This record gives sequence, C-alpha cells and structure tokens, in this order.
Amino acid sequence: MLVDNHSTEFKVHSFIQQYINEGSMDIVTGYFTVGALCHFANLTNERIAQYRVILGDITQRDVTEISSLDLLNADLSIEKALSLKKLANEAIEFLRLNKVSLKTLEPNFCHAKLYLFKSEKNDRQKNFYISGSSNLTEAGIGIKQSDNFELNIADFGGNEQYTEILNWFNALWEHPKAHKEKYLTDEQGKETKVDFKEYLIQEIAKLFKDFLPQDIYYKILFEYFAKDVQLSINNPDLARSIDRLKSSEIYNALYEFQQKGAESLIRKLEQFKGAILADAVGLGKTWTALAVMKFYQNRDYDIVLFCPKKLHYNWLKYKVRHNSRFEADRLNFAIRFHTDLDENLMQKPHYIEDRQDYNFINNTPKLIVIDESHNLRNDKSKRFQYLLEEIIKKNKEVKILLLSATPINNSFKDIRNQIKLLTKDNNTAFKESLDIENLYYLFNKTTNHFNRWQEKKNAPITELTRSFDPYFYKLTDSLIVARTRKMIVGQQHNLSFPIKAKPQNKYITPRIMIEVETLNDLISMFPPYLAGYQPNYYALTEEQRRERDNENREKTSHDVLSDEVQRDFFLVKMIRILLLKRLESSWFSFHATIDNILSNFTSSLEKLEAYKTLQANQHIDNNIEDFLDEEDDFQDFSLGKREIKIADIDKAGSLELFENDLRADIECLESLSEGMGNFARIIKKEEKHTDRSKSSDTKLQELIKVLQQKSEYSHNPKVIIFTTYRDTAQYLFDQLSARGFSKIAMISGEGAITDYNGELVKNFEPILERFAPFTKLFTERKWEEFSSDIQDPIKRFETWKEWVVTIDKKVEQQLQTPIDILIATDALSEGQNLQDADMVINYDIHWNPVRAIQRVGRIDRLGSPNEQVYTVNFWPAPNINDYLNLQTRIEKRMAAMKVVGSEDIKDFTENYAEIATDETLEERQNRKMLEQMQESIDDLEDEKSFGFDDLSLENFRQDLALELDQRRRYYEQLPNGIFSGIALSPTDEPQAKEGIIALIGSPVRKAKERKDYKHLRLIYIDSQGTEVFLNESEILNYLAKIKNAPRYGCEKLDIGEEEEVKHYANALSKWFEQQQAQTFTDEKGNTQKVASLQSASLLKNMLKGKKEAIKEAKSNEKITEKYSKEHWDLITWLIIKKEPNS
Repeated sequence: MLVDNHSTEFKVHSFIQQYINEGSMDIVTGYFTVGALCHFANLTNERIAQYRVILGDITQRDVTEISSLDLLNADLSIEKALSLKKLANEAIEFLRLNKVSLKTLEPNFCHAKLYLFKSEKNDRQKNFYISGSSNLTEAGIGIKQSDNFELNIADFGGNEQYTEILNWFNALWEHPKAHKEKYLTDEQGKETKVDFKEYLIQEIAKLFKDFLPQDIYYKILFEYFAKDVQLSINNPDLARSIDRLKSSEIYNALYEFQQKGAESLIRKLEQFKGAILADAVGLGKTWTALAVMKFYQNRDYDIVLFCPKKLHYNWLKYKVRHNSRFEADRLNFAIRFHTDLDENLMQKPHYIEDRQDYNFINNTPKLIVIDESHNLRNDKSKRFQYLLEEIIKKNKEVKILLLSATPINNSFKDIRNQIKLLTKDNNTAFKESLDIENLYYLFNKTTNHFNRWQEKKNAPITELTRSFDPYFYKLTDSLIVARTRKMIVGQQHNLSFPIKAKPQNKYITPRIMIEVETLNDLISMFPPYLAGYQPNYYALTEEQRRERDNENREKTSHDVLSDEVQRDFFLVKMIRILLLKRLESSWFSFHATIDNILSNFTSSLEKLEAYKTLQANQHIDNNIEDFLDEEDDFQDFSLGKREIKIADIDKAGSLELFENDLRADIECLESLSEGMGNFARIIKKEEKHTDRSKSSDTKLQELIKVLQQKSEYSHNPKVIIFTTYRDTAQYLFDQLSARGFSKIAMISGEGAITDYNGELVKNFEPILERFAPFTKLFTERKWEEFSSDIQDPIKRFETWKEWVVTIDKKVEQQLQTPIDILIATDALSEGQNLQDADMVINYDIHWNPVRAIQRVGRIDRLGSPNEQVYTVNFWPAPNINDYLNLQTRIEKRMAAMKVVGSEDIKDFTENYAEIATDETLEERQNRKMLEQMQESIDDLEDEKSFGFDDLSLENFRQDLALELDQRRRYYEQLPNGIFSGIALSPTDEPQAKEGIIALIGSPVRKAKERKDYKHLRLIYIDSQGTEVFLNESEILNYLAKIKNAPRYGCEKLDIGEEEEVKHYANALSKWFEQQQAQTFTDEKGNTQKVASLQSASLLKNMLKGKKEAIKEAKSNEKITEKYSKEHWDLITWLIIKKEPNS
C-alpha cells in the first residue's frame, strides 16, 4: 500500500491512528519536530509499552550553522508556533518516559525512515510497518500541508518483508555506531560526551524557557541585521583591512560604539561610495572620522578634508608630526577650507607648493571628508558647484564622507543636496543597488509629506515617518550613521556624561545709554528708513514706488535674485535683524554697528550734497560687508559692490525724498551714537573705581558677579563665556582684564589674545592647551614614557603634571601660564573638546537654539573629569515670554525676514535657509527649545525637530553589534518560535495598543535550511489584524524603549490555553487576509472586497519601474498565495497586554 502526505485515503499519521494497538514501536527518522512528536505521542502513548527511536540527522559533532533545535522546531504552522511552549513541555514529558529509548548514529548519517509496530502478542495481522521518505515532522506525517511530496510503502506483518525489516532495525539498534551518547564540540574544539536523550530534552527545554522582552528584541535585530554587523565575512580583503585598522592607535582610542560606527561607515563607503556621519554633539565624530580616514590611508587612498576655517587646528593637530596621541598612525591628509572652494583660492601659493594638482585630480583613489557638511547644503552656491563639478566629478574613483549634526528643520533639500555630493549629482545612482529610479522624484515626494506635516502644530514625528516612501528609508538607512546620546548610553552601560545642573537664567534688559530703560524704547530709536541701503527704491518714479508698495501689500511675487529693488528690501530687513541681535549681545557691539552705518550714511549724504552743488557723477554704495562680523549669520551674504547713480534718483524725481529719509536716518543714528558715546565714557571711568565689580552696564555687572561666585565656591576655575560677536568678546576681554580678573583669553575667527601679552595670534590651539591641559595635553597626546598605577583620571593627571615638567619645557611653560576664563565667539562652538571647564555662560542667546547645544557640547562630553556641568543664560528681556514676543514682533514687523512672495529666497545665500522661515516648524521648535533652555540643557537636544537620526536604523545595528560582542553564541542558537510579553504602558508610547508584535519570514524555512528568509516582515497588530504602527522603524523604536521591561501576561500562552492561542492566531490570520484583499461595507450593508494594500503597492511600484516589483510580478506568484499564512514562519513574537487596573 502506498502512503504519501498528499493522499486523500491514508497519510502516515492517519494510517498509524487507524491500526495502532497495544505493543511496541520502533522508529528511524532523520529528525523530528516538536509538534509532530507531540501528535505522534498523543496517538500512540496509551497503547505503546516500549519506544525505540534512532535519529539519523542530529549527528554533527562540530559547531555548525544548523543547530539541533532548528530541526526540532521546524515546519510549524502559525497556530502550532503560538502553542510551541506547551508543545515543548509535552514533548519533554514524553521523552522523559522510561519506555522511550533514543540512539544516534553519530557521526554517520542514516537516510532511512521507518515506523515499525509490533503488537503485544506479535499478531502478524496487527503488526505493520511504514517505510519511505517521511520524517517525524508535521509535513512528513501529513498533519500539515507541504509542497514536499513524500512516498512510503505500508504493509502488515503477514508480508515476509516485515520480518526482514524488523531484523534490520534490531541489527541497527545494536550496531556499534548506534550510540546512547552524543559528542558536543565547543568553540575552542573541546569535545564533551553527553547522554543523547538528555541532550535532546535540554535542546527542547530552550523552547520552554521564559524568554524576556530583551531576548525577543535582540532576536528580531539578529534576523534583520546579523549579516550587516559581520561586514567582512564574505570579503577576505576587507576583513584583512579591518583587522589592520584594529591595530591602529586611533581605533583603540575609540569607545566601542565609535568603533562600530567607523566599521559601519566603511561598509557603506565600500558599497555605496558615500556615507553620512550625523552623531549628536559630543559623541566624537572627529575621532570616528579619523578611524575611517586611517582605514583608507592604509589602502593607499588620497585623503582630502574640507572643513570650516575655524576648525583648521582641530584637524591639523592630528596630522603626522604634530605630536598627537595618534602619532604612530602617521595620519596624513590634505586640509582645505569650505571658503577655499574657488578656482583662485584653491591655487594659493602654499597649496600649490603642497601639490600641483590643486583640485586633487589624478588617478589615485580618494576619500573626501567634509566636516560640518551642512554648510555646503545649498546646491546653487558657487562653493557647492565648484566642489561638485571641479573636484568630485573629475575624480574617477572617489568616496565621500560627510560629517554633520544639524537637524533637518527647513527642507529636505538639505539632505538631498548633500546626497548629490555622494552621487556626483547622478539622479539614478542607486538604481542598481537600491532599486531607486529617480532620486529627484523621491525627494520631492518626501518634501511634500514634510511640508504637510510641519503645517500641523504639535504633530508627532511618527506621523511624518509613517508617510515616507519605504524607498526613502531604504536610501537614508543605507547612507547614514546617526546616534543620539540617549541611544548610546542605553546601549553601552559603561558610558556616562556629566550631570547637567539646572541652568541659571539672568533676565537683563540691555543698557546702551543712561536715559533709556526698556528694550522696546531702544528699538523705537532704530533708524526708520535705512534709506542708504535701498537706493534702488528711490530710483523708481513716484508712480512706480506706489505700484511697488501696493504689490508688497498684496504679496505679489518678485524674483529676489534678479529684482534689485527687492534685493534692497531684503537687505534692509536683514540689517534691522542684525541691529537687534547686536543689541542683545552688548551695547558695545551695537555701538560699533551704529557707528559703521552712520559713517556710511554720512558719506552718502556728502555725495548727495556734492551732486546738488556740482552736479558731479556721484554714486551711492549700499554694500554692508564692511561692518559684518565674521561670526554673523549673514557673513556669506555676498552682495558685492552695487552702486547707484544719484543722477538716476534725481531723474526719477525722488532726490528730495531720498535726502529727507537719509537725514532722518542719520538723525536717529547720531542720537544713538551720542548716547552710547556718553555711556562708553561712564564705563571707562568705572575701571578706575575702587569697587570695579559695579557697573552701569548691568549685564556686565551680573557677569562679574557670576564669575566671582564661581571663584569663591567652585574648586574648578575654568569657564567658557560664549558670545555671537567678536565686538562683544573684545569688550568682555577688555573689561574683565581692567576689573581685576586674570588668566583670560579671547578667541574669535580672527585668532586669539591673552592677558599675558595682549598679542593677537592666528593659531589658538596652544591657548586652548593652556585652558584645557587635561584634555588637550594629557588625554589627546600620547606619553609613552609616562606610567602610573593610579586609576582616577584627575589624580593621574596631577601625577603626570609633576612628571611632564621635568622632560618637556614647552608644556611646563603652558602649565605655568594657565587660562581659566575663555571668552569665545561661535568659532569655538563646534568641534572642540574643552571639558576641563565645568561652566558655559551664554552671554547672548543665539537665535538658533541648536547653537546652545553645540556650545554646551564643548564641556558636556564623554570622559569628562567633571561630575556636573553648569550653564548660565543671559536673556535680553525681563522674562522668557517677553523675549519670545520680542522676537515675534520684530520678525513680523520686518515681514519675518522673508521677502514677500519670493519662491527661491531660501537659495539666496548659504545661511539664509536657516533664518528665512515664517512661523512654521522651525520657529515653533526654536520657541520650544528656548523655553526648554531655562529648565534643562540636558533635554534640549530632544526638543529639536526632525534629524538624521530619524532616517537611519543604524543605532539598531550598533545595539546588536555591541550585544553580539558579549553573547554572540547565545543569539546564534536562539530558536524560532520564542516569545515574551509586556504590560501596556502609555508612558512608553502613547500610540501603543494591546496586540502582538510578530516577526514573520517567507518562504517557510524547511528543516536543515539555514538560508536567509527572502522576505521579513515586522508587524504590530491589534486583535483585528489592523496595524498599530505602519513601519518597521516605529516598531523597532518602541521595542528599544521596552526591551528591559519585565515579562508580563504570558501565563496562558505558556500552557497553550486554547482560547488565548486562538485569540492571537485569529489576529494574525486577519492580518494575512488584509494583505490579500481589503474589505469594506457598501451603502446597502454588503461586504465588498477590493485590491489589497500589497496588491496596490505592487502595482504602484511596477508603474515606477521598480525591479523588485517587476520581478515579483514575473514570478507568477499571486498576492493571495504570497500572503497565505502557510507560506510564512512565525519567527518570534511579543504580546502587549493591559494590566487589570490600567
């Protein structure tokens, strides 16, 4: 009789069920599955007195990829998978029976499959056998549908073959190679002999274990990312290069998360020729990038670094022959500035002396590293175009690494343009690798979603991410490494940042003259017209001016790039904002700006009078570059010389109007200048007073008080005072020096001075070494001859100081001339490690609050010697609301720094995109961040809007990599079918609901298969099969939040309670049905079916020409078949349950 698993008459299990009686059963099978063993035991246990089982495939001695447990829990239906723990318990109970004997043929295989029944009285009519191809699995014995075809022959004891088969089994059972023991080989090659039956019981018991949510989290990450984090497995050359990097000084100086980040960047650069490192402030992007640069230097790449000029020495100090702690690595790379990106500037004499190919165009492969890459995000700027066209595109073999920590607040153009650099502006660069046909279309679509989202107030980021095209995530995740502090500290437990004390807030209205009390009064004294900066307007006739005024009121669009009148309007708005920002900083900075404008306008008036007297050929110069500070947001606003003939103003009939407006401006400017001149004389006299801590400049007086209190009560004298403007920095340096403070330095983009000699020096790194010797001299340099058993870093530093003065005279001099008060512009707010200090004072509040994160990030860093760090904020208003309202009033009155109706204004300058926004997302976020600054700098970074870290799954790869370093073998051996549960907590995630998070894989992995699943889906569904979260990133973020939660709510599943299993099985079944077809109820109450979400998605992607979609369509696999639950494995799952009283 033929018995196969597709038979309508008899399958193996039904034949046994039909003919089983009291007696004994002998079995030969390659392996068994837990579900099939339990089914078999239920059919036979009551009648069978003795079982002898020989297993032919669970025989490997060596460590292999196929674990025994993979054989034992394969081939499970989703319903059985949900009951797996109960089944495992039942299987163990069965195997522990004394009547069950097991042997293995290790190390030999046995391909025979046999089910041999011998009745109690050896009745030939009741004896039977089944022999053929069916293992003891659900598919093999026919209790589960399978694509496999099994063929067996069954017959009874009357057939003479029965006796031959019985003798064959008895001989095999007694064969010397049939063992009751099994040999196990550990990773070191050591062999251990264990009882085979007990070995199987222990393997199955792994399914019976109470797994924690953490196990499920890492099981999911392992299935998704294990191959990613083992990047060099299939590439021996890459593996050797990585091993070589691991012996370098720079690699071994990194924290573990930085090492993993560097390796991930290398993988992305190798695969896609470009990568973006966008870690948060203080996570060490510089050193991580240096490790990547060392990797490619080892591979004989040319390394070229582009950075802001202010960060020159921050990189230069790591080059070979600069005595850094990485001197042994002999790091060698060319340094150029963002501002050098010009044909003439790239040919500076010392650059040409360095190398003739000044644009780095040769046949050597290159790694181009761009620090603070967000400064080059405007693809219309000359610098961007030069970098792209003259350097990147003209190199055949080039890889690009971008470093940036700026959130995406304005437009997805920011990231699109940076990716342009990675792709050489090739719109189809990722067609083959990522199946992305059109980058421009993808970013336009994403930008539309972003624009709609930012129009909603308080809309969560998850709402935005749900709307993204999966291919956008695929793109960004493939290119970006972005970690936040919270992620890192959560992953690596030996990391810590200093505690941030609650900020001190000083609310002080700026004083610029004795007779003016309020900020509003000061603003009302601003020059009303700034006529000298908009001569083009006065060159219009009266009718043209009236028409233009009407157009502005009606917000008629003008192209600001070509319309000179509109450019002047914009310039005037910029200057008014600039005046307010200077006023907020200090009266001294405001005074300098007013005097510069007054000088310009007085010159214009003199030219006008000369024209009226002599009819001379005079011009009005409306260029503002002469008084722009290097630290101004407007410093890249290149207007150039744009002179207007006074004769043209006269010809338009506007000369008298222009003169009157100009005189009105000059009158206001003279009044302001005179008042501030008197104020300056008062401040000067104060320097001779006995008590120089008192001042009419109340803001300066409060700063002095803060410094005196720090000196009196703190053991750490180091403090950084940040200001936006060089004028203010110089004023504070002069005043503090004159009022008895010492050990002071001032650093700006121009260089540095100290109160020791007062000379300006361009290279400020030696001064920073005097300010932060623990960081700059002791930590960042390598002192091979110094040794100490002291573990405490501060005590070790003190011992080092005693030692170093005996062998290094230069360092001795630096230690003997310390700097304790460092006054700095934002030239130091990026890229510097100054963690010797424990206090940052924001003498003015930058209008971009992200700058506050960067400023505090100079001292709030990993490895800080300070247990606590402090922040002091100076606000130019009586309270935060007045300050925020002041900003709003000024911005609204000046048309919110936005040229009316202009579509392309954000491309006007490289920095304008940051300031030219209406009250949309950025203004709301800045408002929130400024409010947050009063309470906690610690949470300020969380208040930022949407950033690179929201576009990458890299933190999950890093999390897995760190975990695998500790428990790789554990996760490699974790079986499918494990589960856990958590209690629903709205504090973890307000959008979470009761339901199940499941990782499913397709096609079903057969026993002994170890190939990757072709499709993985991570789903979070409720009891109706409706998705709670719509994308995997959301689910992974949620899992990361709750991974350390205790196990909860699994009691019924643990015992396989039927209703509980059915509840979750039905939810999964409904989800699968929804993938096959969607249903809705029509107006008549009838249930109708329409195309499924998957069908619609497939069609949409086919229309876009997606290769994966076209390939799927050609496979002839229908969506209904693909999403049949029988074609998917339930790999692991987590249930989410409400607590009874919640």
